[in-house]
Amino acid sequence: MKKIAIIALSLISIIIFFACSSREVQSQPMSSSSSKSSISPKGLDNLDAREALVLANKWKTSNPEITSFIESDKLIVQFANKTTVEIPLPSESMVVALAPYIDKTHSCSTHYISGCQGELVDVSVKVLALQDDGTVLIDQTMKTMANGFIELWLPRNKNISLTLESMNLKSEGELTTFSDSNTCITTFQLL
Repeated sequence: MKKIAIIALSLISIIIFFACSSREVQSQPMSSSSSKSSISPKGLDNLDAREALVLANKWKTSNPEITSFIESDKLIVQFANKTTVEIPLPSESMVVALAPYIDKTHSCSTHYISGCQGELVDVSVKVLALQDDGTVLIDQTMKTMANGFIELWLPRNKNISLTLESMNLKSEGELTTFSDSNTCITTFQLL
């Protein structure tokens, strides 16, 4: 009888061991290192500036160790391992990140995708952008992103009049798209 009890206890212990082991394996979350291993400079290979900018915006929250910013002629992405990738902007256009605001803003000249945060998140803004000669560049309603910015792709070497309207408020001003122009515009207060 004693042998049967020992054998039964041994079998129960083995069953419990395997049952618990398989449950632990199943309940362990996937390693974050496996998901982050796909985040590398190679992820930017064969992407144009627009596609890379979309990816950099996604990385702002999912991979905060990546630093990314826009200069007038290129998008720059710096990885945690100190690798830097530069993606040239098109020769005929550049991107300007615009954060309209009501109460809070920050001074800025170079847009850090990985760091800049505007006040108005997920807000519809009617954007009207005109060249000096009256040519309409943009006339549409856009939504601010999770970072509070709207990214405007504009022709280079232009003086542009900009009108923003949102929540029955309005702001007007000028911006430029020259090689020394700011890529971060945080001066449009909606009144």
